[in-house]
Amino acid sequence: MRMVYYGEEGYSGFMRYTAEPYIEKYRERSCFCSYDGRIISYYAYRNPKAKGCIVISHGFCEFGEKYNEVIYYFLQAGYSVYLPEHRGHGYSEQMTPDRDKVHIMDFEDYVRDFHCFLTEIVREQKKFLFAHSMGGAVAVRYLEEYPGSFEGAVLSAPMLRIKTGKCPKLFAERIADWFVFTGRETRYAAGQSGFDFKADFAGSGCLSEERYRYVFDRRLANFNYRTYGATYGWLRAVLKAEKKINKKKNLERINTPILIFLAGREHMVDNRAAVEFVNQVSRSAMVYMEKAKHEMYNGDYETRVSYYQQIFAFLEETAEEESHKAVPMVREQVVLEK
Repeated sequence: MRMVYYGEEGYSGFMRYTAEPYIEKYRERSCFCSYDGRIISYYAYRNPKAKGCIVISHGFCEFGEKYNEVIYYFLQAGYSVYLPEHRGHGYSEQMTPDRDKVHIMDFEDYVRDFHCFLTEIVREQKKFLFAHSMGGAVAVRYLEEYPGSFEGAVLSAPMLRIKTGKCPKLFAERIADWFVFTGRETRYAAGQSGFDFKADFAGSGCLSEERYRYVFDRRLANFNYRTYGATYGWLRAVLKAEKKINKKKNLERINTPILIFLAGREHMVDNRAAVEFVNQVSRSAMVYMEKAKHEMYNGDYETRVSYYQQIFAFLEETAEEESHKAVPMVREQVVLEK
């Protein structure tokens, strides 16, 4: 079918009266116990006529409902959709009494949770992976540990290396180590804070103000969606995970076709790490979207249309090519006339 991607004007009405009622027909929200007994929330959108399923690995401080529009398009395209909320996010069990904090001591916990979700809840044979930002780091670690577990993977602005701003990476590591070793791992990392109820579209990763407002309104309405700042424990865990993710011997284990999207106006993750990844992982390709910011699914109209068209082309081609183990072609950014 020909996909129609919604523009800016009237977006809230489109979501309220078209997209949300549609996905609600398929939605199940439940939870499961992970490997260590932690309760992990998830959403399942089971399409009875699905040609496969998409498993979403969301980003830092995100939650299930943030992906309502993305889920709508996947369902429209004939896929079922599964989305676990990473521990400490959304309705999943929090790791500190302060619900605004994102805290973890071992990044592998995200990977173990993801594996439990796939083996206990999803179980479908024909699976594709869609991962954004922090969720991209979880996805790559999973593909390294469980090669061949997905037919294909789309990584959107993956967090293969984080940016630490004006603070040199080595110094950030030393500071995080100090706070952890002195028992202060649950303190907010430098520059991080709790949810302040103030909208900041200009400082966000979005170029669509309507989409930013849609997500922000859900944060205001639901305290489960207000995770907002990282702890020193989380920072240390991520910096350690970066090294494991980018080890040559781990990257060589990946045999899943991967399409990576990079944003030209990226301010949260280091694009150079993704370029290095593509150079080392044979079955990977890269799309550079020059005008985009971090959240390409919340970008301007031309970016979003190009983004989705290339995602669905990749999914269809990969489903056909996988039996032949073909390498996906590198795609260039497409700029469409409105």
